[in-house]
Amino acid sequence: MTDWSATTLVRVHDEYDRDMGDTGAPLDSRFGRYLTQKLDDGLFEEDRTDPAAFLVWAWYVGTPPVMSPGYVRIRPDLGAVRLTQSQEDGRLLVVIETPVQHGQLAQGVRPPYTVRDWETDRYAYSSDGSHLPLQDPADESKPALLLCATLRLPADDWTLHQPAGKWPVEELLIDDAKQAVAVAVAGINRTAGHMVAKLVGSEGGHW
Repeated sequence: MTDWSATTLVRVHDEYDRDMGDTGAPLDSRFGRYLTQKLDDGLFEEDRTDPAAFLVWAWYVGTPPVMSPGYVRIRPDLGAVRLTQSQEDGRLLVVIETPVQHGQLAQGVRPPYTVRDWETDRYAYSSDGSHLPLQDPADESKPALLLCATLRLPADDWTLHQPAGKWPVEELLIDDAKQAVAVAVAGINRTAGHMVAKLVGSEGGHW
């Protein structure tokens, strides 16, 4: 599994997905169980052969809060990484929501007064001490200014996986969903990774 880095925002955890399967069969998948359960619950009414609609649905199923931990893991210091489609033209969009600490802002645009900021989760663990989740300040007796950013990017240059639309066996649905999600993981890290790094990474404030 790929280590987190300044530009790695999302990744899949196939090994955990297989280990958490019910049957122990080679193709057993925890992600697959969720996909099968959600396929006919009314959340996916669009054309099931449409690559963008299928990907948005598969991503929704494979990420928290539907799957927790998700088949798709989101870097702990980010708030959310979602996929959606434009209401205007149906294009695929990536939406990244993240807390922004005051120190990540350029000096000239930081708060002009002393207030509490996001704090690192003191109970979280990381092998290198980086990319830890952020939480509200523990001391709530003093003012706090908690900033968040939402980055929205079109995914027009992605070559999306074409789903079958009908899946006579679960394994075919799982394969389609995993291929679709793999495209999104690569695309998000490639197109958004460097932008997030300049916002909340070591380059924060140097846009």
